[in-house]
Amino acid sequence: MPLASDKLAIVYHNLAQLLGAGVTLAQALRSPSPAPGADCYRLAALIEAGASMPEVIGAAGDWLPRSDRPFILAAAGSGRLPLVLENLSKRHEQLGATRRRALYASLYPVGVFHFAALIVPFLRMIDFERGFHGDAESYVTGVLTILVPVWSGAALLFYLVRRENPLALRLLDLLPAIGGYRKNQALADFAFALGNLLEAGAPIGQAWRDSGRIARSPRILAASRQIEGRIQGGLAPGAHLKDHRVFPADFVARYQTGESIGGLENALLLIAADYQIRANQRLAAASMLYPGLLFGTVALMVAYVVIRFFMNYINTLNTLMDAG
Repeated sequence: MPLASDKLAIVYHNLAQLLGAGVTLAQALRSPSPAPGADCYRLAALIEAGASMPEVIGAAGDWLPRSDRPFILAAAGSGRLPLVLENLSKRHEQLGATRRRALYASLYPVGVFHFAALIVPFLRMIDFERGFHGDAESYVTGVLTILVPVWSGAALLFYLVRRENPLALRLLDLLPAIGGYRKNQALADFAFALGNLLEAGAPIGQAWRDSGRIARSPRILAASRQIEGRIQGGLAPGAHLKDHRVFPADFVARYQTGESIGGLENALLLIAADYQIRANQRLAAASMLYPGLLFGTVALMVAYVVIRFFMNYINTLNTLMDAG
């Protein structure tokens, strides 16, 4: 399983600093870091034994994300590994901060929902005419009746998204705020990948192909494959970006400007930064919207149970008064 973004940021930053200071990659891998020590020592031994970089990176454990490996391979072949590692460090640091904000924003409403799931079955067991009725088994059943469908649905959606199921991804794309986040994040990932691969010295056709995969967007992947075909035919990509609706007008214009003045790598990194800001804004909106909806649902559920509770209480009092 890949390391968390915060830990990867530290690993990449440490490696970049050591390589920049003249330390060999094998020695840098043996330095203390959040990466698994045994695996780093094994990779260092492979390097010292004369293994090629593709062999070394291919032998790395799951802690090294698959999406980061093309950057490292291209940079190692061009002598720009410290620069690309530093870029990857900053990228993972940003992603880690964004995910933490989304998590913290969700903790309170999720906690309220689970608290309500524990209270509501208990309130339903109170009857003012017959008194308290029910047992531990019926209470647990009531709690699970609320929680199991929610947990199961969330786990299923998480599994399908991780497996990149088309229907699950399409569902996410249709959701307010989340759809906008996914679109902007894919463009940010694509621009970041393409800019860094080109900066690392990768051939432009290969850079487009690998960036399309890294973006994890079927539309961007399809467009990148078509653009790669045009590159192999000797054509520059910029003039053909407008043929693909997945690339917004500002993306196309800035790409074409960078291509024409010879600063494409920097232009792409700036595009990536801008789209990352937009993605973060959409994610912030989603972290407010959906916890708010969850909180509202819990409030309605509790209000219904409380009102029903007091209505039963009032009905009981009226019955006693009429009987008197």
